[in-house]
Amino acid sequence: MVDHKYRCIFIHQRKCAGASVVRSFGYDFNDGPGTDYYRFNQGVQSKDWNERPTDYFVFSAVRNPFDRLISGWKNNGDTRVMPLEQIVENWPSEFHAHMHITRPQVNILRDRKTGKLVTEDLIRFETMQADFDRICDRLGKPRETMPHINSSERERDYRKYFTAYTRKLAEQHFADDLQTFGYEF
Repeated sequence: MVDHKYRCIFIHQRKCAGASVVRSFGYDFNDGPGTDYYRFNQGVQSKDWNERPTDYFVFSAVRNPFDRLISGWKNNGDTRVMPLEQIVENWPSEFHAHMHITRPQVNILRDRKTGKLVTEDLIRFETMQADFDRICDRLGKPRETMPHINSSERERDYRKYFTAYTRKLAEQHFADDLQTFGYEF
């Protein structure tokens, strides 16, 4: 999302409260592709990333990769009927399942040339409201309570879904996210 009023770009990481952030800026899913709602959503993988306003504040949201995996798995209609073991043995590599479940978060946040994150700040899902307030203050945007949009029906403790085997495969797959953002099981 690009917002010209507050001169910022939000990289919409899937299953990390991104829809809530975008809605708080007044955008709607129904705005359609090609609109500011969708612009730069894929971060460095966006086809027009190099054409972004370079003087805009760039931020995104991240989430514990294990929790994000379970949320995406339970939310996606194509995968929620599959056992977790099947997902982690055959990571989806295309479309919504890839973006919402298996794409490492650093893949859309890390500059390919420098290896550095392109964001100036991050909202952590686990401290979403406090982090969002900090960003609003930085942008001069009035604070507001974050809406909870697009949640999945599941056990809140993601650990309950993992076996030693599925945890090991997830740790291997999301090793870069775990190290970069400091998350643990």
